[in-house]
Amino acid sequence: MSALDFLRRHVPGITVATVALCLFGALSLRTLPSGLYPEVAFPRIVVAASLPSASAQTLQLSVTRPVEEGLTTLPGVRRVRSRTIRGAAELSLWFEPGTDMDRALGLVNARLAELRGDLPPGTDLVAERLLPSSFPIQTVAVSGSAPPSVLRDVALYTLRPRLAGLPGVGRVEVLGGDVREVEVIVDPARLESTKLELARVATALSDALRQEPVGRVDVRYLENLLVVRGPVEDLAAMAEVVVGGTPDSPVRLGDIARVEEGHADRLSLTSSDGRPAALVNVGRRPGADAVALATAVQAELAALAPSLPPGVTVRMAYDQAALISRAVANVRDAVALGGLLTLIVVGLFLRSWKATLAAAAALPATLLMTFAAMRLAHEGMNLMSLGGLAVAIGLVVDDAVVVVEAVFRRVTAGMERWSATAEALREIALPVTNSTLTTVVVFAPLSLLSGVSGQFFSALAFTLCTAVLLSLAVALTLTPLLCGWLLRPRGSPHLAPAHPRYLRVLRGTLRAPALTLGAAALATLALFFVARGVGTGFLPELDEGAFVVDYFTPTGTALSEADRLSRTVEETVRGLPEVEVTSRRLGAELGPPTATQPFTGDITVKLRERRSRTSQEIISEARARVEAVAPGVRVEFIELLQDILSDLEGNPDPVEIKLQGMDLEALRAFAPQVAERLQDIPGLADLYAGVEGCVPELHLDVRPELLGRLGLTTRDVSDQLRTALFGQVVASVPRAGRLLDVRVHWSDAARFDPQGLGRLRLRTPSGEAVPLESVARLERVCLPSELLSDNLRPLVAVTGRLEGRDLGGVTADVEARLKALTPPPGVEMRLGGQRDSQREAFLALVRVLMLATFGVLLVLTFHFRSLLLPLLILAVAPIALVAGVGVLRLVGEPLNVSSFMGCILLVGLVVKNGILLIDHAQAARAEGLDAFAAIERAALVRVRPILMTTLATLLGLVPLALGLGTGAELQRPLALAVLGGLSLSTLAVLLVLPAAYVLLTRHAPAPGDAG
Repeated sequence: MSALDFLRRHVPGITVATVALCLFGALSLRTLPSGLYPEVAFPRIVVAASLPSASAQTLQLSVTRPVEEGLTTLPGVRRVRSRTIRGAAELSLWFEPGTDMDRALGLVNARLAELRGDLPPGTDLVAERLLPSSFPIQTVAVSGSAPPSVLRDVALYTLRPRLAGLPGVGRVEVLGGDVREVEVIVDPARLESTKLELARVATALSDALRQEPVGRVDVRYLENLLVVRGPVEDLAAMAEVVVGGTPDSPVRLGDIARVEEGHADRLSLTSSDGRPAALVNVGRRPGADAVALATAVQAELAALAPSLPPGVTVRMAYDQAALISRAVANVRDAVALGGLLTLIVVGLFLRSWKATLAAAAALPATLLMTFAAMRLAHEGMNLMSLGGLAVAIGLVVDDAVVVVEAVFRRVTAGMERWSATAEALREIALPVTNSTLTTVVVFAPLSLLSGVSGQFFSALAFTLCTAVLLSLAVALTLTPLLCGWLLRPRGSPHLAPAHPRYLRVLRGTLRAPALTLGAAALATLALFFVARGVGTGFLPELDEGAFVVDYFTPTGTALSEADRLSRTVEETVRGLPEVEVTSRRLGAELGPPTATQPFTGDITVKLRERRSRTSQEIISEARARVEAVAPGVRVEFIELLQDILSDLEGNPDPVEIKLQGMDLEALRAFAPQVAERLQDIPGLADLYAGVEGCVPELHLDVRPELLGRLGLTTRDVSDQLRTALFGQVVASVPRAGRLLDVRVHWSDAARFDPQGLGRLRLRTPSGEAVPLESVARLERVCLPSELLSDNLRPLVAVTGRLEGRDLGGVTADVEARLKALTPPPGVEMRLGGQRDSQREAFLALVRVLMLATFGVLLVLTFHFRSLLLPLLILAVAPIALVAGVGVLRLVGEPLNVSSFMGCILLVGLVVKNGILLIDHAQAARAEGLDAFAAIERAALVRVRPILMTTLATLLGLVPLALGLGTGAELQRPLALAVLGGLSLSTLAVLLVLPAAYVLLTRHAPAPGDAG
């Protein structure tokens, strides 16, 4: 029983299976989660450490270094990098690829638990895996004329609970606004007159503000809980608390202090569009549908708006979901347009609506089945998975087109339709199968590609390979049945699909095969020299309609001054006509909690959807404006999603020169020389010398012998001063349905007066007041604000970003400049940044390309049962590769991970056409024809399906190559490489490959001969 007989016998089963899979795919399409990027697992864990108000040096010695040393020995850890600032540290741990990161996180937490006992009291340690879902998909700004404390209350107690209960929501974080507190503001002069110690006042108030159960009492058969309560709800009653004195002359709290509702000291500030605001960052759970979540958030905000307090408004400051919707819609339109162009090509070639319908049916069936496979594989709708479909749109009809063309050719010659289908299927099934397998095989080694690029493009490869394999199944089952049902004999032979001009050119190449091969070699060499100058990059840049301005005011700048300077930066950026909304953070950053200096922050800039300039052009103008109005503020501009990806990968800067050695001062002295040497490199922007300067500190050096005589210790001094200046939380009291801390501290006029520090008075155990300056000496020092370490070695990093130039070109210039710079003894200089990620990805891609070529060779060898013919077909691949890279050079697109993937795909696509041509030639040789006649007949028969499938693939890629719309930039380099390589390689298959076949096989025995 032939294959066609089997298909005809099982038509009901095939029909039901096809309809069922398509229905499942249609249902899956509605439920596939949407996201910008695939869910990727980064082998990186971040540990955040905090020890309030400790200097960077103290924190590094007492916390950062012990934690680094403890975590370095964990299994799988290959690199540890730390950043320590005043009061906080951030440690990044990179693990070996393939590490079980959930288990690794457990090991990190277990090791941190062991280390906590050896760290200073008050040290807080938190370990977290960094995932794409760690970053917010939306930022809601709560702003208006209301006080900052009201804005924070609305964000924290109204908005956050309502958003936290939405399906798919992850982290909901509130930044900014004032934290309400009950402030007990003590007047130092009045306190001095009562001869009370501030610590005693705090203790007395803490004892008074108690609220605790003390017993149970049965009253009329009901059990009542007996609770003792102090004046926890009435601030006026709180002022009546006795904190000292004698029974005859008590000292009440109101005698020495004011009790009022205020707010905690501000350590960070946030704003939106230049007005104070509380920012609510909304994240999603891993695997959740970002678009559905964003829609739910918008609906919740609309429902909440009427009940907001007067003077409070809620506005979306950043919405990644809108970008996702636009990007997915654009890629979807590219798929639709590519599919339409593909079907037009088939119709123009076959000039039969029935034949076109038989081939076209494979497109929707394959796409719907692919959606079903994505659902079963837990894939989502994102730029990479949809990009795989967009790339495959021309490929999914290739097999069906070849089958339909083979049947159509026989039917138009007068053969009975089912006989024509059976004969075509026998002839074409094996070469079509193996040619499709070559496309799949090239992506099999993709698992060697690690990091963000490997995981991103694995999603693209999965959908592409799945679609191609399903299209093969459809072409060998559904398409033959449609051909038998739809096609009818025309009664007139039609066996000359080739144009007469092609026949004349072909015969000319076959008569002079050596000359043809020489001309092809020269053309390839010329293309090689064109391709040599192509730039290189890492990942394609995506214009997502938003960017981040990281700003750094002068080191040690006070919060109020840093606020003024950063407000100037925000107002300057807001002045650009394309800017829709901004949100600013000072002392905080977008994304997961990190170690942030109080004089640094970032501004998220959301651009209008309709604009004439790209985000890079807007960034260039914004950079020039900011540098003109705020020359003392260092700024860095970066695309928002690129910033997120860089943070996830752990290489935030495209260009980074690492200076390492044990002498930190030598590193800090040499770094400015490195930065100066790189100053005028074209395309290098936001250059930073790696040395921030120092933060000022006032050290009180106590004299132990004098303290001892007074019965005091250094701890006594620090405790008294800490309570006076930082304040001490003594209790929590209920206010308006929530608990507020009660903090005791001196008045702001006393605690923020630098001139009055020396006049502060200490209270001895005997009750005597002693001036601080009599037992301590005040010294002004300036300490490093930031300390970096890489694998336990001190690090200073000189960094820069790119502007209008590729990573490879800028890196090459940097390396050339650094060669002429000799570091001092003990200083090691090495280039890092995204170049490390790029090199790692490119080396892996080269291995993938080599293994893909070997896999294709293996498939060809089994198909032809020969080594010569596979090598002959693969010889066309270099032409395709240099042509693809040459096109990148001509259009100014760098060779990056995306375009490299296109080159790998080219290897599989080139041999598809070669298999169709040489397989038919070998069949003709088996019938007794010589090499010349066999390849000529094969070329005449196969030219039409080769041109049809090639044009279908090329036109399917045109929408991506044009890069129209958000999201298309990711696949544009891949599409350009395939367009250039496949176009020229198809000419090589139709003209050069026949000549090589004649030259190398004219004396070889026919395939059917023995030996």
